[in-house]
Amino acid sequence: MFGKLFSSAPEVEEAITRENKSQRVHPRRAGDKCVTLIDGKMYPIENWSNGGMLINADERMFALDQDCDVTLKFKLREEMLDIPHKAKIVRKSSGKIGLKFAPLPKKIQTQFQKVVDDFVSQRFIDSQSV
Repeated sequence: MFGKLFSSAPEVEEAITRENKSQRVHPRRAGDKCVTLIDGKMYPIENWSNGGMLINADERMFALDQDCDVTLKFKLREEMLDIPHKAKIVRKSSGKIGLKFAPLPKKIQTQFQKVVDDFVSQRFIDSQSV
């Protein structure tokens, strides 16, 4: 009787670990000044990562599994950075659309890192001013 009970404990522990683990492959960023252009319309980005983005938009305007050409527009300290790419609609809810990016080429990975670096350096500069 106890043998059965103890033998199932690792399975239970593994199930709890899986449930508590985040499903996100990449950490989300929410503090950047950015929008996206889709079909000529501008949408605010609620958060983004190297894997995708969540935008504020009327969910009726998009279909699940719809492929989109997107341009992410970031306001950096000294420039505006436009990053064109492809994405697919993977989630829709009330006023929110989740998009998954197509695999990122090295150039876009570098541009995303530039956004992160700019944000970090600006935070450092802000922390040093009295």
